[in-house]
Amino acid sequence: MHDTTMLELKDLKVAYEKVQVLWDISFSIKAGDVVTLLGSNGAGKSTTVKTIQGILKPKSGSIKFMDKHIEGLPAYKIVDEGIALVPEGREIFPKMNVFENLILGAYVPRAKESLDESLEWVLKLFPKLEERKKQLAGTMSGGEQQMLAIARALMSKPKLLMMDEPSLGLAPVIVLQVFEIIKKLHEEGVTILLVEQNVHHALEIADSAYVLEKGKIILEGKGLELLDDEYVKSAYLGV
Repeated sequence: MHDTTMLELKDLKVAYEKVQVLWDISFSIKAGDVVTLLGSNGAGKSTTVKTIQGILKPKSGSIKFMDKHIEGLPAYKIVDEGIALVPEGREIFPKMNVFENLILGAYVPRAKESLDESLEWVLKLFPKLEERKKQLAGTMSGGEQQMLAIARALMSKPKLLMMDEPSLGLAPVIVLQVFEIIKKLHEEGVTILLVEQNVHHALEIADSAYVLEKGKIILEGKGLELLDDEYVKSAYLGV
């Protein structure tokens, strides 16, 4: 656990037109931690990360990143501040090759300066991408595309990496690989906000976790504590 608060959400309310989706969401992430956001489909997890990333604008409430208010900033400015999102469904550029996809990840001025260094780092993390540099991204397997989506986000040199359902639709063996990568990034000091349906794996690696239901946080605690929580066991682990 670390002491510096990197991200802080306070009383966040978010609506899609007239329909309110998030109600007074408050939580914080300390530098160097892995924080997991759990909840069933439609609980508001993706809405939360999209609002942090500036894709959605909050109705009210505040988002502070490194002691600076970022609610209301456009998404590209938030990337420049140091937050990157690995979106649900990967959203890579299928008709570009792996190398071109990676270079696009470093478009913010801060990241351009250390492009070569970042490229070396992500290709060391994902040796398979090194082999496939010239391959069209759309022709790779789902697992390889997920690796590419993570690597592309890392190219922007984020201080906070948000991952929205990184294991969705992947074979069990690939899911394990994805979680190994998350562990490795954690060891390298990357701060991570993980939105994940794979509750068991996600709580095992989380320093802390929050459970969202119908747009409200109903439970919070250390990852391993929640893994043992009776409500979590019955609602999410089928125990």
